[in-house]
Formats: sequence, structure tokens, C-alpha cells
Amino acid sequence: MSTRARPDAAHGWRIGTLAGTPVYLGRSWPVIAIVIVVVFGPNLSRPDRGASYGYLLAAGYAVLLLVSVLVHEAAHALAARWRGHPVSRIVADVWGGHTVYDSTRSSPTTTALVALVGPLSNLVLAAVVWGVRSVVVNDTAQTLLGIVAFANLLVGIFNLLPGLPLDGGQIVSALVWRATGSKGRGLVAAGWLGRVMAVATVAWFVLRAFLSGATPQLFDIVWPVAIAFFLWQGATGAVRAGQIHLASASRAVDVLEPLVIVPGSSTLSEVAAIARGAWVGAADDDGWPTGLLDLESAARVPLESRDRTAIESVTLAQPATWVIALPRDAVLTDLIRVMSDAELSLAVVVDESTRDVLGLARAERINSVVGAELARRGRR
Repeated sequence: MSTRARPDAAHGWRIGTLAGTPVYLGRSWPVIAIVIVVVFGPNLSRPDRGASYGYLLAAGYAVLLLVSVLVHEAAHALAARWRGHPVSRIVADVWGGHTVYDSTRSSPTTTALVALVGPLSNLVLAAVVWGVRSVVVNDTAQTLLGIVAFANLLVGIFNLLPGLPLDGGQIVSALVWRATGSKGRGLVAAGWLGRVMAVATVAWFVLRAFLSGATPQLFDIVWPVAIAFFLWQGATGAVRAGQIHLASASRAVDVLEPLVIVPGSSTLSEVAAIARGAWVGAADDDGWPTGLLDLESAARVPLESRDRTAIESVTLAQPATWVIALPRDAVLTDLIRVMSDAELSLAVVVDESTRDVLGLARAERINSVVGAELARRGRR
């Protein structure tokens, strides 16, 4: 769990909050909106309504689709909070959206529940929208609501398919985790099923058309292939994450390196007397670690100047989120996940309960440890 928030710009445009959780419109979202307008606009046009009618209707659909995505992600976020997991952010992006929450203390039941409520919210929304459509008399509204209802039905069913990165894959992963007691095995199994889903998507939408003798349009080929590519990438990432989880079941503290936090005004001479081979972090007036001592820069400072050179002048500044809190018994994959979410190569790890500094986490060392374990397992 990151103890300070990252800048909004890292996730897109902040458009609001949900129960204190920031909600972002990803910078990639306009891409899908433009695609929707360009592709569906001509198909929705009507000669009696003018040339712009279809494009305006498609734009309305893009907005309502965004609402549907946010409902889906809000369901994930609220379920995670209900199960006691802090939620960092909700983001709507080009592939739909994602919700980031602290799953350090998660369980198979929580994982499955958080995953299930997303597609269920789309199915409920589809039913509600279809019900509203039945009482609306305006034909434009009926058309738009019908499209939105069908889209939510499709998204809900598609997300329940049993393969990662889909929500159905999370459910499969949780079931295997429950059955075997290994989260890593669950990720690997659901990841392989995700690869099957990717191949099946292309086979169903593209190969089936060719085998039936039809000639699909370019969009009918590109869109399923793009979705399959997304599924394959996510599934491959899940398999890799599962393998890493299996290879790194050790405690996170086992890969941490000694770290001493001192005021940034401390001199190099003072630090040399207390560091004794440990990494050195500089802290601000409030005691918050702000950076890591640059050993190369410090070595270039003349000996006669070290007793008056503050370490803050030879410190590599780090983002506020480089300080992360974890339980003392957290496993290595918890640390990897948090650093990955925050895009950190360095992290000061503190005890979640006491806030005592546990040590410095370096991606280089973690990758070396995990790589060695994966290689060892591969030789078995």
C-alpha cells in the first residue's frame, strides 16, 4: 500500500471520486471514443436526420459506454472496500478500465467476489436500461438505449469468460487458489485459459466467417484481433506473475537491503560514521525520506569538504510514493506488486503497524533473486 498518492497526471484526467477513491479518465480513452464515432457513425446515420445524426448518436453511445465502464469499476472498488482493502484509484482507459486496490491481505473468496461484481453490474445495468427503453417513446433514445443495453449484456457475458485478464479468469484463479492453497498455481491456470480465450476469440469472429464462405470487412477482422491481442498479453502476464509467485514465496524482508534514514542536513562525515555499509536515505524536516545518497557523487567530494557537505546535495531525489508500507510477514510478490503498481525501481519499505524502516527494496536485486529462483525451478 502506497502511503502517499501519485500525481494525477500519471493516470490521466481526474474526473471525480467514489467514496474517497479518485476516479480518472485515462489518456487513452479518447482513442476508443473516436473509434466508436468514426466506425458506428455512418451505420447509425439516417437520411431524414442529416449527415451529422449518426455521428452524434455514436458520440452519445461513447459517453454512455464510459458510464457503463465506470459502473463496472465502481462495483469492483466498492466490493474491495467492503472486504477491507484500500482502493487506490479507478481508471477508465482504452481497454475499458481497471481498479487498483491493495490485495496484500486478500483471499480466494475476496478475489472471486471483487471480480464477480463487475460483470454482474453490467448485466444489471443492461436490464435496467432495457426496461427504461421500453417506456421511452423517442426513437433516437430507444436506439441509443438499445445499443447501450446490448453492449452491457455483451460486456457482462464476455467478462465472465474463464480466463485472465477477464473477471471470469480472476474467479477461476481464486477457485484454483482455494483448491490448491497456491495463488501462483491459480494465476498460471487462469492465464493459460486466457490464452485459450484469445485464440477462441479470433476463431469465433474471424475464422468462422471465412469457413462459412463469407468475406468479413476489415473492421470485423481488426477489432477481434485487437481484443485477442489484449487478452493474450494479459494472460501471458498472468502466467508470468504466477510463475514469479511460485518462485518467490519467501518473505519480502529477505530481499531488503540495510537502510539508514538521516536528516538531509547531515554531513557526509556524520553519515560515514553511522552508515557502516548500509544504504543512506535523506529525510526532510518532517522525517519523510526524500531521496537516496548517490554514492558516486559522494565519492567525488574532497575529504576536506565532507564535514561541511550536506548529504541532500548529493542525493538522488525520489517520488513520494517510494515509501511503501507492508506487513512484516508480507511475501515477496506483495512487494513486487506494489512496486510495479507505483512504477518504482527503488522503495523504502516500512512496517505497516509500527512504521519502522525495514530496509531498501531495489528492483535490480529483486529481479536477480526471482530470476535465479526461476532458473533453479527450470532445471528441475
